[in-house]
Amino acid sequence: MARTVEETIREQREAQQMGLRVAAERIGISPVCLSRTERGKERPLRPEVVKRIAMLLGGDPDLLFRLAESTDPDLAECIHVVPNVPEFLRIAMAQKLTSENFDVLNAGIKRNRPSEALETGQVRNGEAPGSPRGPGGGPRARGG
Repeated sequence: MARTVEETIREQREAQQMGLRVAAERIGISPVCLSRTERGKERPLRPEVVKRIAMLLGGDPDLLFRLAESTDPDLAECIHVVPNVPEFLRIAMAQKLTSENFDVLNAGIKRNRPSEALETGQVRNGEAPGSPRGPGGGPRARGG
């Protein structure tokens, strides 16, 4: 598995059987720039380039941003514009929510019922959905 954003970009491009020149043209950068990027000589990647690379190669822009140790500017803007987002993130960190916990929250939000997962107790202190353990590692309370 690739460890760097550069390796990931090259692997994704090669998996698509796309040549360097063709990929660079479609991304809107020079082949030299893409080559330097894949070799780790062109940093930091501009956010719009990261997004175009992900879109072209069918990858996850969030993965590329994480590997580049960067943040999508759209997400950073949301953190600054929506007052409750930083608090939400701090609570999530304090509760040690896992990816699985966020999956449950995301599913509830997508169903337009953001509080459903919290009301059913599926997201609690870093426990995965369906975990038999409750807060503090003890048994989860049953009933209402």
